Amino acid sequence: MSSSRPRILILGSHGGLGRALTRHLAAFGEITAWSRADLDLSEVESIAPRLKTQRFDVLLNPAGLTSPDVCEAQPMLARRVNAEAPAALAEGCRQHGARFIHFSTDYVFDGSKTSLWSEDDTTHPVNEYGRSKLAGEQAVLAAYPEALVARVSWLFGPDKAAHPDQIIAKAMEGGDLSAIADKASAPTYTRDLCHWIAQILLDHPGLQGPLHLCNSGAASWHGWGEASLQAAAAFGLPVRTKLIQPTRLAESTFFKAARPPHTAMSTARFTRLTGITPRPWQEALAEYLRGKAPLAF
Repeated sequence: MSSSRPRILILGSHGGLGRALTRHLAAFGEITAWSRADLDLSEVESIAPRLKTQRFDVLLNPAGLTSPDVCEAQPMLARRVNAEAPAALAEGCRQHGARFIHFSTDYVFDGSKTSLWSEDDTTHPVNEYGRSKLAGEQAVLAAYPEALVARVSWLFGPDKAAHPDQIIAKAMEGGDLSAIADKASAPTYTRDLCHWIAQILLDHPGLQGPLHLCNSGAASWHGWGEASLQAAAAFGLPVRTKLIQPTRLAESTFFKAARPPHTAMSTARFTRLTGITPRPWQEALAEYLRGKAPLAF
């Protein structure tokens, strides 16, 4: 990327990752942030003409329909937002000669491995969310092979309440806590993710194809929750318990869509190509909760 400040267009600016990217990348480029009110990805036919009204060097797309249960109930909407719209964005970037980073998910995998998933592993999603996101990946790279598809997982950070925030809030209220212990992935701090994206934009213009971007290690919802409570207590938050009852994924009755049991991803390719080694999720979690400690949840 040239030394001049790039013009960066960020979609999904009201979402957790969109907010984080907008804030973090302001130091690196001229930011234009669009919410769904500015560009509704369910209206695929509006994407091409809308992009023609905007000058940009980079487009980041963290927007999408991310609830597996909503996607399961509304598969046609999921396909429009998660597959057809990214394809139109990729084509728009190709025509602009702009860089495109599209965000995808660990849910493109079926969860059958117990080791970390690599970019070379076979994708086989088990629900409509994963299928629509995988279709989006494939459509993006077919339209614009130079695009980068960043697969992320279990995001947490200051812009949207995630599992740690919810568990801590419940522990401060008291009462029994439970979390699934046999479903695992890699918790990922949005601050770290934004830093990696900035480094990719500044120093690695040739990165393309699928790339796993997450903190290192793996955790279950149960383990992530207990680590959150232990860190919260250490930083002085008034949690009433540090114990969570483990439950099993098969026993859960509140999911409409199937969930893959183990989707923690390897970042070895990211490290090999960039020299960046993501820190463990536990370290990132501790930093996040340390920053929240003086505040009321």
